[in-house]
Amino acid sequence: MLLAIDTATFRASIALHDGIALRGECTWEAANAHTVTLAAHIADLLRQTEITVTDLKGIAVCIGPGSYTGVRIGMAMAKGLALSQQLPLVGVPTLDILAEGQPPDDRPLYAIFAAGRRRVGYARYQFREGGWHVATEIALASWEELLPRIETPALVVGEIDAPGRKALESLGVTLTLPPAAWHLRRAGFLAEIAWRQLRKRARPGQTEVPAQLVPLYASGQGAG
Repeated sequence: MLLAIDTATFRASIALHDGIALRGECTWEAANAHTVTLAAHIADLLRQTEITVTDLKGIAVCIGPGSYTGVRIGMAMAKGLALSQQLPLVGVPTLDILAEGQPPDDRPLYAIFAAGRRRVGYARYQFREGGWHVATEIALASWEELLPRIETPALVVGEIDAPGRKALESLGVTLTLPPAAWHLRRAGFLAEIAWRQLRKRARPGQTEVPAQLVPLYASGQGAG
């Protein structure tokens, strides 16, 4: 059984995955209350699924980028569980989790997270060899700065506010915004990625010694 934790942005998500099936999942708008809500939601999910901490065989956590505080809260919880239970820990970037939940497409995918200060973080992905693979580094931009960087036709998915949606719609039919449910970053997909990494037996940079796992920041990202 693997517990996945994602508190990188204003939405938080946790999941329990046994390596074959998703046993339970919870996603909520945590806003700035990650510290208050995370432990309670984990306890509720364990109780509802009749799973105990001693049943866990691994922990997965979103390492960012995202909210400076949010990322660290999730990582602290994940490290604490991994160290106390002597479990392997897998760290996965924010946008990889979002891309994991998208269906195959020949067009480039731009995955977005809210970076604060009227900016978004983004990276471009391409679908090949059965999955989405990141093709650029994660960068920060305002919506106005991002528009000319999008190579259309393309898909854009993620945390898109009303000004962002209006800006993106100016690109017309060359740009596709998937249905609302596909924009939600879910810990179930984080768990899927983590199980693949665990089965590969500590792929470099993915299965970490808990104390050595550090947050990932986008270029130019500061505290927030």
